[in-house]
Amino acid sequence: MVQPRDDRMWALSRHVAVVLALGVALFLLSACLVWVALGCPALTGPHALAADKRFDLIKISLSVVAGVGGVLALVVAYRRQRLAEAAEHREDVRLFNERFVTASSQLGHELPMVRLAGIHALAGLADDWPEQRQVCIDVLCAYLRMPYAPSDTPWYHDEESEIRLSLTAIITGHLREGAPTSWEGHDFDFTRAVLRAADFSGARFSGGRVSFSLVRLAGGWVSFDDAHFCGARVTFGGTDFADGRVTFARTSFSGSEISFDGAEFNGAHVSFLGARFTGGVVDLSGADPDHLGTPPEFDTWETPPSGLALPATLTSNGPT
Repeated sequence: MVQPRDDRMWALSRHVAVVLALGVALFLLSACLVWVALGCPALTGPHALAADKRFDLIKISLSVVAGVGGVLALVVAYRRQRLAEAAEHREDVRLFNERFVTASSQLGHELPMVRLAGIHALAGLADDWPEQRQVCIDVLCAYLRMPYAPSDTPWYHDEESEIRLSLTAIITGHLREGAPTSWEGHDFDFTRAVLRAADFSGARFSGGRVSFSLVRLAGGWVSFDDAHFCGARVTFGGTDFADGRVTFARTSFSGSEISFDGAEFNGAHVSFLGARFTGGVVDLSGADPDHLGTPPEFDTWETPPSGLALPATLTSNGPT
């Protein structure tokens, strides 16, 4: 939970003492300046300053003091505003913390619909709480990293798979262009997640670090179609493409560093058909050479595009 910020301010008595001291100093300074401006007349004797001039001198000095009094009033008003803002901030943090605890506790509930409600609640909190958005995202990603064994059901529609598909769709919805609240530039750690199906289509990975390391793709369809990798540091290190389909159709690689070191292509149909390699580095050269039974599919080129590094056993048309 997040602690309220520490708003340190002087005590009111200290503020008042400083302003009063400043007022006295300004009164003396203004009186001296006026006295000098009048030619430093004597205060007594035949050449003493006339009574009306003395009165003007006092009046000017008192006007300065009155201005200091106005400043003192502004100081008090400013302190009151600061205290009100600090109290409001503490109340906001308290409410945000309560929402965070409630939503997080729902993620561990035995009922699937309660877990799904917790995911939506935590995503809504991330939208409302920019200062702790990364924390909320970390918890959502941690849910995907929890141990999970997909059941053998038709169409891949077991309850937990549906929850995880909804979660990836929520994350992707915040990464698409034009999202009401964008999560671009944040970190997403899916390390060791088990995904039966996931929808990352149209997502913009434009900053931060994104890890699909050691992810196990256990069937179904994982889509990166129309996604844009344009600045994030992305790794698929050790990812097990074990089953199902993984598609990068029309995906744009224009500025990211994407590594597939140690990735295993053991049975999933991985397709880069229609992908556009216009910048950055997409490095598949480090894929596990002993686990290339079902190599990824690419468009036909005379030579691979610049920035795309393929395993030694692959050409643009597949295995040599």
